[in-house]
Order: sequence, then structure tokens, then C-alpha cells
Amino acid sequence: MKKIIIGLLVISIFLIGCKKNDSKVDTTVINDTTNVKEQEVVSTTLNEVKNFTNESFVISCGSGCAMNYTPEYVAKSSTTIKVKFIVKMYIDEALSDTYYETYIFYYDKENKLDSVKLEGKSENILKTLMPDAQDSFKNFGKNIVSNDVSPTNKPENNCFEPSNIKLPYNQPININTVKYNFLDCNTIKGIEKYNCGEGKLRYLSLPNKEDVIIILVPQDCGDYNYRYYLLTIENNVVIGNLYVEGEWFEPENVNGKEVTLFSIDKEYNIVVKTISSTYTASNRYILTTDGKIVKKE
Repeated sequence: MKKIIIGLLVISIFLIGCKKNDSKVDTTVINDTTNVKEQEVVSTTLNEVKNFTNESFVISCGSGCAMNYTPEYVAKSSTTIKVKFIVKMYIDEALSDTYYETYIFYYDKENKLDSVKLEGKSENILKTLMPDAQDSFKNFGKNIVSNDVSPTNKPENNCFEPSNIKLPYNQPININTVKYNFLDCNTIKGIEKYNCGEGKLRYLSLPNKEDVIIILVPQDCGDYNYRYYLLTIENNVVIGNLYVEGEWFEPENVNGKEVTLFSIDKEYNIVVKTISSTYTASNRYILTTDGKIVKKE
């Protein structure tokens, strides 16, 4: 109970300043932070951060409250830098809590800091935090882009061809002209369920969501030759699967065909529509940062 009360205090001051708390939003943020704390174990082998391991900054979260941010690992791409911080909260100079937060630092073509977002959130904290907190993140972001940050030491997954598809994506597959990639390794746990008994998995690549690989695989080895599943893969394990495109019908009633199509936008929101002669259904899903496909209620 004490941790929840402290968390509410920090969220109200740190994320939305002087605005009145929205209890639903606060509860979501607290749950996300709790999940990260309980489920994630930071491994120093994930990344090596040269000349940067001792960089940290402190943000005041109210009278007698301070939060110390220290980078645990850094993953750098062409336009973003992902930083996982270990956050230590102090109340009256006594350590009261320790947890992890991951932020994405976005840069323009000239490597100037454009925005900073808590992973999984859309708000730019450089516009929502208190001025002093904004300055701390801005200074950190400016320093990190100029430091020699080595790429992630996680083994690169060379099994999958990069995608030439851009989001948003909303295009049916033509099964007569489609050209598949073929999986050239057998290190993906759970992928054997989707290869239709063939030696190599056929697939189409969609744009990755950071470390999450997203592919479409045909499942035409049963009664229907037009059927596709969307798979999400992280750390060489199939995390999520969802039927997103194809046809279904009773053998004795071909005219009662049921067609399923899908779309995915730049935020990786997925919409799956099923259309028949008698009804239309639509379901929405989100793709979480750990690769799970979750239905939106």
C-alpha cells in the first residue's frame, strides 16, 4: 500500500505537473512500472555502454522526494536511442524504492534531440514534465548522442529478411503472385508449428517494432489455400500469433464465404475485419513492447 501511495505521488508530480490526476491513467502507469519491476531482470551483457555507465541525473519529485536515473543499457539505431534506466527513489534521503523505466530518445537528421517518450507511451515528456525534469532529459539526450555508444550486444537475428513494406499497411495478399522469403535457420522456438510440414518456413516480413520481429506466414496446408497468420517473435521465440487474412467456408456452401482482412498502422495498432454475406465483424488489437498481441476491449 505504501508503494502505491508513493507511486501516485510521483506520477502526479513527475508526469503531469500541476494538472489534476486522472486515476485511470495513473493506475495504468503504476501497473506498467510494477510489471517491469517484477518481470524484467537487467543483464549487463545486453549492452556495453562505453564512457557512459557513470552518467546519471536526479529529478526532484516534491518536498523531500528525489529520483535518481542511471542508465543500465543503451540500444542505438539511426534515429533513436533506447535507454533502460534503473530508477532509485529517495524520500528524505532514504532509499524507498527501486525499479526500471525505459525511454526512447528521438533525433532528427542532424542528430538534434526531437522528443523523448516512455516506452509504450505516446506523450513527449519534453512537453509534459516540469521544466527542471525536461532539462535533465534534454541534457542526457544531448550527451548520449555524442558519446561512443556501442550497438547492442544481443546477437543479431539474421534469420529473417528485412521488410520492404512501410506502415501503415492495408493490402490483401495475392496468392497467385506473392513471392515469399524462406527461413534459413532452425533457432526460432515455436516456429515449426507454422511451416506446413515443409523444410523451410515461408514468410513475408513486416516492419519490426524495435526488438519484436513481425511476419506473415501462409497456412495453406489444410482445407483452405488462402489463410495467413501474423506472428511476433522476440529473442528467437514466437510470442504471439493471430489469424489476420484469408477465406473460410463450409465445403457444401462456397457462396457463404467468410473473408478476413487486416490493417496495421504506424503505432502498430491492428484491425482485423471479417466480412460475409450476412454480417461484418471488426476486432482491434495492440502490439505490446514484449511482442504480445492483445485484443482491445
